[in-house]
Amino acid sequence: MNASINERVTASLTAKPKERPEIHLVSVHVRELLNLRRLPGRLTVGQTATFLNCGEHDIPVLVSRKLLTPLGHPASSAQKYFSPVEVLELAGDKQRMGQICDALYQHWQDKNAARTR
Repeated sequence: MNASINERVTASLTAKPKERPEIHLVSVHVRELLNLRRLPGRLTVGQTATFLNCGEHDIPVLVSRKLLTPLGHPASSAQKYFSPVEVLELAGDKQRMGQICDALYQHWQDKNAARTR
């Protein structure tokens, strides 16, 4: 049988409003990495970029300019890993972070200037 109009109106009034989805300012992977109690023994390019607050595409620039050194002696086409101790020290050093910013600014300035020629 059909419910009376009062029951239908009451049911719609007591229903919970649609909940808005949570807004995350950082991705889930980044949040999980930053909340780890103990860092892994080696960091990937993405994890290193997270700690240095730069893009993954910036890491090869830093390696080529000798501001960041990968672990071991990887081939140019191999996956690169980085020491978490070195990355955290680098992120905490104001002068070295300034050098990183300057290197990245210069790299993108050179790249953009070459494109306009």
